[in-house]
Amino acid sequence: MMEHKAFLFDGDRFDVELRPVLEAALSTGDCSPLVDFIRDNLGALTDPYEGEPLEPDWESLLETKDADNYGDFALTKYYDPASDIGLGAGWDVIQDLVADDPAADTSPILGTTVGPDDSPFDPGKMGSYFQSPSQAAASLRRLRDLARESPSDAAADAVRMLEQAVEAGKGLYVTF
Repeated sequence: MMEHKAFLFDGDRFDVELRPVLEAALSTGDCSPLVDFIRDNLGALTDPYEGEPLEPDWESLLETKDADNYGDFALTKYYDPASDIGLGAGWDVIQDLVADDPAADTSPILGTTVGPDDSPFDPGKMGSYFQSPSQAAASLRRLRDLARESPSDAAADAVRMLEQAVEAGKGLYVTF
């Protein structure tokens, strides 16, 4: 079963500092600028799985040296991997509720992908999504309406997740 993980995310800084580098690496396969980014920011990065600070031999942790995996490490500059506020296994209840909304272009508990349509950023190969602070606020409004129409523990959990992002002035990074 897929587990929905979500993290408060500094999307504004990501958009300026890393997004162009990551999207270029995903498009071209040239990861050298990503590797340079990691080396230049080593002190601000952590292991995306354990949350521990990256050591100088961080590259030995990679099984596959591609844009997704380098990006996974670089992305930790913008979130804390040890602070998961996601919905766990209960995410699919909300996703089923919102899937039938013809007015929605993105899921309020997911977001949008980053990178080319044919090769979006996805280190775990099960989905990675981003919400800017303004997207998180819009998602919160939508989920509050949904929670009023279809009250459930899952809806309340989703509202709380988005409230945390909005209150912190952050976006979300969602992965499985």
